[in-house]
Amino acid sequence: MRTRPVFRFWHRWFGILGGAWLILLAITGCAIAWYDELDVLLNSDLRHAEVVSGPAAPIDAVVASAQDALPGFEPGNILLAQQPDRTHWLLGRQTMPDGTARAVQAFVEPGSAQFAGWRESGAISLHRHYLPDLLYGLHTELLVGEVGIIFVGLVSLAWLIDHFLSLPLAFPRLRGALSAFRVGGHAGSLRQLWDRHRASGLWLWPVTGMLALTGVTLSFPMESRAVVETVSPVSERLHYAMEERSPPASPIGLDSAIASVTQNRSEVHSIRPHPEVGLYAVRTFDKRDVDNQGRLWTYVDMKTGKIIAGRHDAGDSAGDTFFIWQYALHSGHAFGLAGRLLVTLAGLVTIYLGISGYRLWWKRRHRVGAAR
Repeated sequence: MRTRPVFRFWHRWFGILGGAWLILLAITGCAIAWYDELDVLLNSDLRHAEVVSGPAAPIDAVVASAQDALPGFEPGNILLAQQPDRTHWLLGRQTMPDGTARAVQAFVEPGSAQFAGWRESGAISLHRHYLPDLLYGLHTELLVGEVGIIFVGLVSLAWLIDHFLSLPLAFPRLRGALSAFRVGGHAGSLRQLWDRHRASGLWLWPVTGMLALTGVTLSFPMESRAVVETVSPVSERLHYAMEERSPPASPIGLDSAIASVTQNRSEVHSIRPHPEVGLYAVRTFDKRDVDNQGRLWTYVDMKTGKIIAGRHDAGDSAGDTFFIWQYALHSGHAFGLAGRLLVTLAGLVTIYLGISGYRLWWKRRHRVGAAR
């Protein structure tokens, strides 16, 4: 059986049916590779902080300020400002007087603990406060929740398959294979359009292939873990397996929990209360980190302040190492500024591949029609 016609059929119809979705994912991916910069640019009233001399305000005071401004607010994750001119970012839920709840993000000045503002998480709005999260939601779930996550994962899986099936189409013969990386033909010709489509895809093939693979693992984390566990064990964050218990009536403060882990607050990425297991999870930066997220989790007892356990996301197995790299590679943060620039370039190339693919299909269709 000749495989080349089968591969050509797959590539054509994947491009026709999936190209528009890939273009959307590439546009939003290019934007959220610069999520923080975009958010600060659009929403300086929320993200920008007054630089003050002297010690920063206690985190307990920061949370109290948010709770005064948003009655019923309970933080689930407190992201500490990593720059002196940035606000602390608190993610949690606010219970309303009627008993309903909504997910909100609160922003507080680190120096004075002054409340800077808030926004509702997941709100669909074109207001500048919500635009970065709107782009993020489009990229990860198409703004339709679990169904959207599954669809994005399936598009990523089809894209990954297409990466391998398109290679025989780009290299019909090994002899003269290097010519596939060059562009020939006269301006405006079908040959030149095909060469540009093929060459741009080949030059960025390793990067776009990585984006396709990580898109699958990030959309289907449990299924991906099951596959990886067939060759290497994968461990979970410790609090997932801890026995549930009631939180203490008078828990220690957030600052005391941080002090149990480190005296240098600049080492802290974030702190998460886990009242369901009676612990705080303090995340700190570590030499094993592969991106800008503090990946060392230290669990502190809410009652005694004692350190109960600790784990780095890198774990102890090849499976753990594989998964710690997934978000870092997909976002580009694994290699800092250069990594994000490369991911952005790959996104732009993907947009071009989608558009040029449609143009190739349309021109060839008309050529066949004119020949009849």
